[in-house]
Amino acid sequence: MKKIFTLLLAGALFTGVQAQVTITYKVDVTNYDTNGNIDANGLRVGGNFAALNATAGGNALVDWSPSDANSAMTDEGNGVWSIEVTYPAESIGTEQLFKYVNGDWGTNEGTGNSNIAIDSCGLDDGAGNINRQFVITETPTTLIFCWDQCTQCDSSAAVLNVEEVKQSDMTVFPNPFQNEFTISSASNSAIANVTIMDLSGRVVANMAGQRATSMNISADAFGMVTGLYLVRVTAVDGTTALVKVAAQ
Repeated sequence: MKKIFTLLLAGALFTGVQAQVTITYKVDVTNYDTNGNIDANGLRVGGNFAALNATAGGNALVDWSPSDANSAMTDEGNGVWSIEVTYPAESIGTEQLFKYVNGDWGTNEGTGNSNIAIDSCGLDDGAGNINRQFVITETPTTLIFCWDQCTQCDSSAAVLNVEEVKQSDMTVFPNPFQNEFTISSASNSAIANVTIMDLSGRVVANMAGQRATSMNISADAFGMVTGLYLVRVTAVDGTTALVKVAAQ
């Protein structure tokens, strides 16, 4: 199914070394909380947070334990709940698996005929449970999903406030593109890794570089339909680039 997304992006480039990064996770439950069925403990997050050394409010998060007090989200009103999670530099570029939970397990997203399974923005853990995916970015990012959906409740993109990062001379062209695009370096710093995400945070492709200074990426090979994507490129010298590309 082809989807056209919009993305609000900060225009400034980021340079320097990032000691840590904060990702804001939000969920809109207006489509879910139709009969006042929010648990007394409120909305929580569950995920592999401890494995990524993530914290909330300065406190360590626990893996897959929404009952833990530090996993509690804040009610912002109008059906929106949020939590700010901070990651150390070494977790940047790694994959966060997570889901939103109403109180504790048994009242969570990603079960049965979950929309995040149907719309392919989730990952099956092998036991029929669907988890959301997000690759930790170098700069502060806000995600807001409709409960158990891949987008916001108005069907717009879930990834907001992403800053493009360029700490290398990597470029992506053409942009917008139709069938394929090229990642290229003007220096001798070869490409070590490329990660492509759609605007739900789902990893579309994660591939090792060819130890060359350019790579051609086929949209068809990775099922990239019309819309916007985030491409993260890491060079062998450790420099990175995070750029927005548009598939037509």
